[in-house]
Amino acid sequence: MIEVKASETSQIIKGLSGGQVVALPTETVYGLAAGLNSATALEKLIYLKRRDLKSGKVFTLVPESREVIMKYAVVTKMAREYVKKYIPGEITLILPKNPEFSHPYFDHFDTVGIRIPKTPLFSTILPEVGALFLTSANPRGDEPAVKSETVKETLPKVDILVEGATPKGELPTTVLDLTGKKPVIVRQGKLEIKL
Repeated sequence: MIEVKASETSQIIKGLSGGQVVALPTETVYGLAAGLNSATALEKLIYLKRRDLKSGKVFTLVPESREVIMKYAVVTKMAREYVKKYIPGEITLILPKNPEFSHPYFDHFDTVGIRIPKTPLFSTILPEVGALFLTSANPRGDEPAVKSETVKETLPKVDILVEGATPKGELPTTVLDLTGKKPVIVRQGKLEIKL
């Protein structure tokens, strides 16, 4: 494990581009990020999270920017309003997967969870590394970490750890399912949404 400061963006970008898993703070909880097109990083992410493909839980996809979400997901008129209002931010939107988006991991699923964290670190690294997998930094069954010290203890095999703590250190994102005719809150985070 290499420990870096959030200001050491070149090291973080190099790690993500080279197939490493990076633990880093978001505006909600600590996350594990990995490059979308790295099979090695995906394998390591699955291993670190002890995630079973059959569990039905899907890693979140962080697109390069709000403008390219439709590359990965079907953005309906209803979804467009939520994207415009809440992304980037403390929300994960579950959307139907774009049928033209083919990926060895996401091909197992019909939906995709889209999130773009609203932090300077993500706005710096995304244009450089492209789309990412993102999941909370905790082994299955544990509470999500809010400090780098916790990640060091519970996930010692992470490649790069960005030191620090989350600014709010509380709840994970609000998860909003937009795959049906009406929006459904799957998980209530700190962000309150008017449906």
